[in-house]
Amino acid sequence: MKSATRLIPSLSQPLRSSSRPISRTILSRSVLAGPSRLPRFYTTTSNVPPTTAQPLNPAENVEAALEGEELEEDLPSNINFEELSEEADENIDRFLSHGSESSSIRSNSQFDPILLPISSLASSTPTLPSESGLVVSLPPDIFAQPIRRDILHRCVVWYLSLLRSGTKSTKSRSTVNYSGRKLRPQKGTGRARVGDASSGTRRGGAPIHPIFPKDWSQKLPRKIRYLGLKIALSSKLNSGLLRVVDNLNEGEWKGTNEASRALSNEVVKTENPVDLEPIISSSSSEESATPQETQEERQVINKFGPSKDLSILFVYSPEKLHDEGLWNFHKSIRNIPRLELISTDELQVYHVLKYKWLVMEGTAIDAISGVQDLQDELELVPEQLNEGEPSRVIV
Repeated sequence: MKSATRLIPSLSQPLRSSSRPISRTILSRSVLAGPSRLPRFYTTTSNVPPTTAQPLNPAENVEAALEGEELEEDLPSNINFEELSEEADENIDRFLSHGSESSSIRSNSQFDPILLPISSLASSTPTLPSESGLVVSLPPDIFAQPIRRDILHRCVVWYLSLLRSGTKSTKSRSTVNYSGRKLRPQKGTGRARVGDASSGTRRGGAPIHPIFPKDWSQKLPRKIRYLGLKIALSSKLNSGLLRVVDNLNEGEWKGTNEASRALSNEVVKTENPVDLEPIISSSSSEESATPQETQEERQVINKFGPSKDLSILFVYSPEKLHDEGLWNFHKSIRNIPRLELISTDELQVYHVLKYKWLVMEGTAIDAISGVQDLQDELELVPEQLNEGEPSRVIV
């Protein structure tokens, strides 16, 4: 009985100063006054003695002030009323005015899609928007993530641990080149008992504690890996190194040299004529003919960088795996160093951070965001039954 009494909480002040329930009092007041007449308050319970509440202005609402005094008399002494801020009042007013349209107050800025102009690998400036003027809508839940270096570090360490393999290894009793035959009988020779020749106590036998290749792989939750991929894609977009194209094989390059020239910076030389000053002869005042010379001007057209510093990752959708155009594109870039073509199924944070530029197809964005999977599911849904046909239920 003594241990049970210790579990009963004790209050410094009584919870109520009246015998009527609180909810009954508040409901009766709200029904009489209405929500537009009552001032907006929220309650806080504490053991600290209540502070003196500021009196309401009787000129604005005399009835609300009288009801407020009655509430203070009926409610317990450990409940205080505090006024909401002006910003909260504005939010509540905006929510009540649009109560039928939405069920919560949220900022539309973080849910708006991100519009990115489409580029073209067939143009002379593949890093600039194409002449078509089309834009692609990027989902903000993937391409608007806050940058977190800790998540990126965990994903990179996890992927590199999968590539690492142990190299130290020794033979054991089951792998040494000896048979399992017993060397001599157990009894009758007067010598010590022995087993087979692979015993660790014999010369040339297997190690007693053999070394096996170590497993360096680590485990990382799937949600962390997906979050890291979204953060990596957001970082490429924020740094301006993300380009979206309609088709990777737009240029239809015939070989490696043509692909390298189309992707690397180009130097254009132009010759401009330069007029020299007229030469005045000392013997006559007649002006001789003004000779002309040409001056070369070099203009660099920036693309993905110099030919020796190209670093591009091309991403395609898995549905185009057996596409002939994609195979031709792969053959044209596979001999160029620091260029890689990868599918969205194999894309990891390590690949996105390893290369400088990221070029994605529009279908690859749909595959990452899950739009393609949704379309495949909708295609499997059977057609709706006609209204005249009765529905059949199979038990």
